[in-house]
Amino acid sequence: MDYQLSYRSALTGYEVYKEQAVQPWKAANDKVGEIGGWRAYAKEMRQPAPAADQGQPAQGHDAHHGGKQ
Repeated sequence: MDYQLSYRSALTGYEVYKEQAVQPWKAANDKVGEIGGWRAYAKEMRQPAPAADQGQPAQGHDAHHGGKQ
């Protein structure tokens, strides 16, 4: 019997940290207000995930609290 071994590094796909530009807090708050405030973000969370993600495990902070399953 001949076994095929394969290796995939845990670092495959790793992206180095890239510092992001920071905008002034006033501009950030104004943008959130334009989007619809915290209600817009809450609405995003209530929408069902696309069908392609059904086989994927829960991601994000709530994944280890049993959410989004």
